[in-house]
Amino acid sequence: MAKIFRSILFIAFAGISHPVWGDGTWVDCSRTNSYYQYFSTTTIQIGKDAVVGDLLGGWITSSDPTAWTCAQRSSSQTISPQLAVQGYPPYPIWNTTTTEGQAYSVYNSTVKSGLGYIARWRYTVKGQTSTWYPLTVAAGIYQTPAELFPVTYDSGRSFNIGVDVQIRFVKTANTLTAGTTPVFDPMYTRHYQFYNGASSTGGGTYMIAEFLAGGLVINTTGGTCTTPNVDVTLPPAARSDFSGPGYTTSRTDFKLNFTQCPAGLASISYSFMPTTTIKNNSQGVFAPDSTSTASGVALQMLTDQDIPVTFNTDYLLTSYDSGTANTNYSVPLRAGLYQTENAVSSGNVSGSVTFTLKYK
Repeated sequence: MAKIFRSILFIAFAGISHPVWGDGTWVDCSRTNSYYQYFSTTTIQIGKDAVVGDLLGGWITSSDPTAWTCAQRSSSQTISPQLAVQGYPPYPIWNTTTTEGQAYSVYNSTVKSGLGYIARWRYTVKGQTSTWYPLTVAAGIYQTPAELFPVTYDSGRSFNIGVDVQIRFVKTANTLTAGTTPVFDPMYTRHYQFYNGASSTGGGTYMIAEFLAGGLVINTTGGTCTTPNVDVTLPPAARSDFSGPGYTTSRTDFKLNFTQCPAGLASISYSFMPTTTIKNNSQGVFAPDSTSTASGVALQMLTDQDIPVTFNTDYLLTSYDSGTANTNYSVPLRAGLYQTENAVSSGNVSGSVTFTLKYK
């Protein structure tokens, strides 16, 4: 009988030996599911013109809207502590960068040579969602955001804290090559609570935003857009209409087309350079070619808003959607005649401009 009794007691004890871990002085929070919130399998395209320091691809999101299940402790039902979520980088800082008007620390991933990243996070407490916070602290430090949300006691009813983590990659060395990465944990988060000058953190219930092994693919052979030539015919202008240097006429609209553009790039930009001499870069004016017979005039290139193009300057293709493959885009432009001398003679005017695309 004693042996049977001890066996039953052991089984009962084993059944309760793994309680749910909770954290928090005023609000008790435990993980709703597991340690991990995963990023989807992602392919990063590295444009052929990407250089060290360039951002690669767009933001990649790992989201867990119910990361923690929380309830205010009954002993604290008369107060309203404030809650937030802290961010933590496990990798060392390589450098800094600025994007979308915010400064970020760039972390060296160490899982693949030449691959760094920036990170940001936001969180939701009882339906209240914070802004995105750039991760900037050194490795091993938890960053506390400025925005905290108060919670009040609600008869002990539970609620959730959710967290979204976003990662964007950075080229940190020319050694970056194609291939996959092993398991990669770019950021940890934990819940944070504050009341009356004191704080409490979820030290045992932190979350890990993770790429599984092979879940991040680096592609260095991304495609390019097709860019057909554009012929623009200007309407004739009467010599008698020209009134002096700076006079413009015969402006004609046309489009620069980009077809079958690849997905996954951080950006596509374009620049212009005439095949002849630049006469006035601030006005987008360049000299006619050697086949032209008119004198006293040059050619001008502008945007569709009549803003002169600056030659040898990169313009961002702002409509580019990195999430959609084989897409077509167009940029509306204008060309026209520009008087450069007091005297203008009759004849034909022709010239050409080369446009160059950069893929990052």
